[in-house]
Amino acid sequence: MPEPHDERVAVFDGAGRPTGALLRDEAKRSGLALGAINLLLVNAQGEVLLQRRPVDKENGGRWDKTVGGHVDAGESFDQTVVREAGEELFSDGRSPRVRLARDAAELERLMTTTDLGHAAVFRREALQLNLRDVRLAPEGGLRNVVYHVASYLGRTDIPIEGFAPPEDEIADLRYATPAEVDQLLASCQLAPNMAFLWLTHARTLLGLVGRRS
Repeated sequence: MPEPHDERVAVFDGAGRPTGALLRDEAKRSGLALGAINLLLVNAQGEVLLQRRPVDKENGGRWDKTVGGHVDAGESFDQTVVREAGEELFSDGRSPRVRLARDAAELERLMTTTDLGHAAVFRREALQLNLRDVRLAPEGGLRNVVYHVASYLGRTDIPIEGFAPPEDEIADLRYATPAEVDQLLASCQLAPNMAFLWLTHARTLLGLVGRRS
């Protein structure tokens, strides 16, 4: 399924304040900043959950973060990551298998009290403003879009067969070791923004492994 064009997404000023909403394509051409979320999950073996983009999407055919998406009109970044994680991992934007922690202390508690073989838990790690993203267009060529990006890190031990991603949004899911992600990066098989996410947050993400009692 091609990229949606009729969704209204939030646009922001340079300081991160929402200023309104535009259709997705119009927003990307406007020069205003769009809001986006990135989520990376790691399992107890230190393997990172990656999704592969369908060929008819931006960054098509490349491996990408666990979950990503745009902030819709009227949403906060935290509301977006919960909705997108439910939609992309379980085909349900209200899935109870998605748990957002308020802070590091709550994430620690959730990692010890949640059945990670059934659920995913995570917290916000960073909010970075005015990033100039390079995106590979489905028809060829490059697109540059300004983003305010909230990045989230967390844990899950759900086996691949336990996920139910929408087929029109995700071509494949896999767990990859850090060395395999490094190789995907070196061989240009990662989406550009996933490469940035891996370089900036991999160390913190992998530090979540082994902290479940």
